[in-house]
Amino acid sequence: MRKTGLRVLGDVPWGRHVALFYETTEDLLESCVPFLKAGLESNEMCLWLIAEPLTEKDARAALRRAVPALDRYRADGRVEILQSRTWYFSGDSPDLEKVARGWQAKLDDALGRGLDGLRVAASAPHLEAKDWADFFRYEEQLNGYLSDRAMLLLCIYPLRGVSAADVGRAHPSSVVKRHGKWEAR
Repeated sequence: MRKTGLRVLGDVPWGRHVALFYETTEDLLESCVPFLKAGLESNEMCLWLIAEPLTEKDARAALRRAVPALDRYRADGRVEILQSRTWYFSGDSPDLEKVARGWQAKLDDALGRGLDGLRVAASAPHLEAKDWADFFRYEEQLNGYLSDRAMLLLCIYPLRGVSAADVGRAHPSSVVKRHGKWEAR
C-alpha cells in the first residue's frame, strides 16, 4: 500500500488511477502538493503535469513550501514539473502513443535507479471537442496498463468544462471537493 497524502483517499495499492475534480487553484494545490510530497517521502519518482490556471512557477513555489528539500529532489531527478500540453501533444494533436511510451520510460528510469515506482499528478490538457472521445478511450486503457505497474496516477480535471460522466467511466475512483469537503467515490 502507498500513502497518497490525501486523507480522503488514504493508502492505496500500486496501479491506482484516480480522477480529481477541482474548482479553484487552491483546491488543485491542496490535493497535488500533499500527493507529490507523499511520493517523494516514499522513495518514488514524481511527475507533475500542469496546465492553466497553474504556472510552473506557482507549482514549484507551492511544492517548495511543503517540501523544503525540493531542490535536492529536482537535482536527483526525483521530481519534474512539465507542461501537460508538451507531454500529451505532438504538434497540434494529442499523441497518446507518445504518452504511453513516456509513462513506461519514466517508470523504467525510476525502477532502474532503485526507486519504488512512479507517481504522477497529471492535469488534463486543453483539448478540442473532437479530441475528447479519443482521450477518454486512452484513459480507460490506462486502467489495464496500470494494473501490474508500480505507478499511481492522479488525473486532474476542472469541475467545469468536462463531462463528469465520461471522466467517471474512465477512472475506477474519483475525488471531488463539494461544499468545502473532499469526497471520494
